[in-house]
Amino acid sequence: MKYTNVIPLLHLGALALQTAAKDVTEQTKDSFEEKNGYSVTKHEKNINLQANENSIGLKQNMVEANVQSRQKDESCSALDQARRLEVPKAKGTIDAEFEHADFWDEHGDLIKLAWSELSTSNSNETENAAISNLQNIIHPSFYSAVEATHRNPTEANEEVIWSHMKEAGPPGKSQAYKTQLLTDEGLRLLRSELDRATSSGILMRRPNAMNRYGCIIDREVNGAVSLPTLTSLVKTVVSKIGRPLGRMLFADAVGEGDDCEYFAFTIRYNAEEDLELKEHRDASVITLNINLNLPEETYDGSSLYLVDDEKPLDFDVADDYEEERNKRYSISFDPGMMLIHRGSTQHAALPIKEGTRHNLVIWVFGAGGDVRIAPYEKEDWLGVSERWGK
Repeated sequence: MKYTNVIPLLHLGALALQTAAKDVTEQTKDSFEEKNGYSVTKHEKNINLQANENSIGLKQNMVEANVQSRQKDESCSALDQARRLEVPKAKGTIDAEFEHADFWDEHGDLIKLAWSELSTSNSNETENAAISNLQNIIHPSFYSAVEATHRNPTEANEEVIWSHMKEAGPPGKSQAYKTQLLTDEGLRLLRSELDRATSSGILMRRPNAMNRYGCIIDREVNGAVSLPTLTSLVKTVVSKIGRPLGRMLFADAVGEGDDCEYFAFTIRYNAEEDLELKEHRDASVITLNINLNLPEETYDGSSLYLVDDEKPLDFDVADDYEEERNKRYSISFDPGMMLIHRGSTQHAALPIKEGTRHNLVIWVFGAGGDVRIAPYEKEDWLGVSERWGK
């Protein structure tokens, strides 16, 4: 149901019920005429008809009261209406991306309007301006290296970016890298805006098929958080950092068009909510995983591990391969750290023991959700200018 069409639909529904009530009255009268070959007395007929009409009148009054109540709701803001919705509890932890999809589709437009109202009625212009500028939230030396490469895409400038990246996971496999992405101030700005969303009273859809706690950040997805500050920030991070960095780090896997779309969401782990995450691969060609814990927000456990399930090129002996395959490489997150890895890399999150871990995850993929698997030949890799959008 579209939010803008609620009132017309209610009017049509009321008319339909009124028509049905009229039909019931006529059918009841006819049934009295037919009973016992017209043997019902006039007095009995009047009593029965009056009782039936009273019942129908009561039903009509109830319908009118419901319509008036909904019309009264329509005079309230979309934000007020969205806050009155009761969200169905997220339960599934496997293949649950469409859990309660009907609910989110029905109320999607209303929720989007609510986020729009919230963004204009309850915003801090100073913080909004700060969070919209990457220079205010990205680690200074890394930001400078990225900006320099956008302005002048050369292999020499890329080398400066490489110096900020540390390989994570299986050594020498080019499966994953990590770097310090966000400053402490950037973390506080981002978390402040996310806290504004979670405390708004607006319902938020589960982030993905496995995680139940967190939110989707998107302007179009029904049930997603669509605050412009957050959707614009995610878009900028992808275009300025995630997409070119993925093309540079995983040149054999990412070509033109393989990274044109993305899906962003937050996840939250603690003992009372999601405790861990089972082994899986992402629906992406590359994944950005950014820790959002503030420096003072400590936690124990919840390390992410990558699985080395690919046969090394230099392993010809089966016994050696069996010793190496399926090794787990544990990665602990520092506040503001970004892990970028191939979506095809098997990974999981170990159980959290204490505290809460907050992360922003962005899946990057091709048009319509396509995820390329086959590697490119080296002669088909994107050049440095193509990697950085020139």
